[in-house]
Amino acid sequence: MLLRGLLLLLPGHAVDVATFQSWALRMARTGPFHFYTPDTFVDYLPGYLLVLWPLGVLMRLAPQAGPVLVKLPPALADFAVAGALARLGGPRAAWWYLWNPAVLCIGALWGQAESVAMAWILWGWWALQNRQLVLGGVLLGFGVLTKPQYALVLPVIALWAVRAGRLRREDWGGVVGAGAAAVVLPSLWFGLTPTRLLAFVLQAARVYPYGSVNALNLWHLLGFNWKPDATRWMGMPASAWGLLLAGAVGGVVLWRCGRAREPGSFYLAAAIFFLGVFTLGTRMHERYLFPALPFGILAWRGGRIGAHAVASLTFLLSADLAYGLAYLSTYPATRTPLYHAVWSLFTPPVTAALSLLHLALLGWMLLVLVRRPA
Repeated sequence: MLLRGLLLLLPGHAVDVATFQSWALRMARTGPFHFYTPDTFVDYLPGYLLVLWPLGVLMRLAPQAGPVLVKLPPALADFAVAGALARLGGPRAAWWYLWNPAVLCIGALWGQAESVAMAWILWGWWALQNRQLVLGGVLLGFGVLTKPQYALVLPVIALWAVRAGRLRREDWGGVVGAGAAAVVLPSLWFGLTPTRLLAFVLQAARVYPYGSVNALNLWHLLGFNWKPDATRWMGMPASAWGLLLAGAVGGVVLWRCGRAREPGSFYLAAAIFFLGVFTLGTRMHERYLFPALPFGILAWRGGRIGAHAVASLTFLLSADLAYGLAYLSTYPATRTPLYHAVWSLFTPPVTAALSLLHLALLGWMLLVLVRRPA
C-alpha cells in the first residue's frame, strides 16, 4: 500500500489521466443520463464511468487532487485482484501479483483501469466455483461493462463450468440473466438501450483502426504501428489477418478446454487466449496484454506452467508499458526527461526482438496447452 501510495504521487500517463479527470468532472456535473452526447469524446462503457463519478465530486472540492484521485481506483483494485487470486490460487499467487512491476506500472503509476475489470472477472469466477450463481453472473457482467474485451474469457469460463459440473442445465438461465442485467441496467441509466450499447461498442472499436497502437506484437514487427489496419498485407487487409490468426488461437484454446477438467488448464487457456489476441490481433494497445498475467499466475499455481512463464509475461508486459509511456516523449506537450531517456532505448532492433519474443512465448504456451495432460 505504501509503495502504491508513492507511485500515485508520480506523473502517470498524461493523456489517460487528463481524460479520466475530464470524464469524472463531467459525471459530477451532468450525471449519467446526459453523459453521452455527440460532442463529447468517450470510448469507455458505463462500468468505469460509475467508478469515476464519486471521484469527480471530490475533484470539485479539491481540484489539485485530481491526478491522484483518478489513479486511486486501479491501485485499490489491485488488492481486490490479489484477494481473488489468493482464493483461487493460494497466497503466493497474490504475492506475485501485488509485487509485480508490470502491475505496479499499469495501475498506481499509469492510472489505467485494467485491474478494476479484472477484479470483477476473477471474483465472478470464484463465485461460480462456490455456487453463488447470481453473484457470479453479476460480477462477470460488471467486468464486461468495464472492459468489453474481457468478454473473451467468458467462453473459457462457460466450458469450465460444464466440465467441472458447477452449473446444472437449469442454472444457466439465472447466471446469464444476472450477467445481462448487470450490463443492461446501468447502461439504461446512461441512456443506452441494448441496441445503442452495441452500436457504441462497435463505434469504440473503430476509434483506433491501426495495426498496432504501441503494442509490440506481430503487427508492430511488420511495420503497422499507427498504420491503418485496412492496409493490405499478402492480399488481405491486416485486420482480416488479425481476426483469422487470433481466431485460430481461440479455436485451439476452446478445443482444449472441451477436453480439460483441472482448473489450472482453464487458467492457462485464458492466459493464452489473451496473449494470442494481443500478439496476433490488430488495434491492440500496449496494455491489452495485462489479462494474461493474472491468469498466467493462476496457471502456474495450478501446475500447468512454470514460474519462468510468469516471469516472461511480466517482462513482456513491462516492456509494452514502458514503450507506451515513453511514446509520450514524442510529443512536446507530454515530454519528460525520464520518458525521453526510456524512449531512446526502443530502437528498431530492440522493438523487433521484443515482438519476436511475444510470438515465441505464444507458441511455447500453446505447445504446453496442447501436449500436457488436461
